[in-house]
Amino acid sequence: MRPLAGLLCGLAALACGAPAFADDVMEGHARRGAVYARILMEDLTPNACAALCDGDGQCQSWVWTRAELTGTDPGCHLLSAAPTPYRAPGRVTGLSGQLSDRIEAAAERAPSPREEDALRATLRGPY
Repeated sequence: MRPLAGLLCGLAALACGAPAFADDVMEGHARRGAVYARILMEDLTPNACAALCDGDGQCQSWVWTRAELTGTDPGCHLLSAAPTPYRAPGRVTGLSGQLSDRIEAAAERAPSPREEDALRATLRGPY
């Protein structure tokens, strides 16, 4: 079963580019949609924005924005989903700690029998 788990990880890395960890904070990136709270606050940092997200059970991801881009104070958007990040200079985004933990736990589990069958089928393919 171990070789299949390795193959699954390898296929995931190929599909997604370089491997990333669930708790990675992505500087110069943001996320669109699913915003349910906007917070503008003097001296707000990306770490404070992440902490606000972690303290809110609805939050799945967050986006911090520099003050120069908001027109007043730094901003923090809390999102109820984790949309795909996109390049956005002056912003920082990350996932909630709860979502990161769930992703890490899922990455550690062994493939199900159905997944193993699918992996074997791709190895036998018509190539």
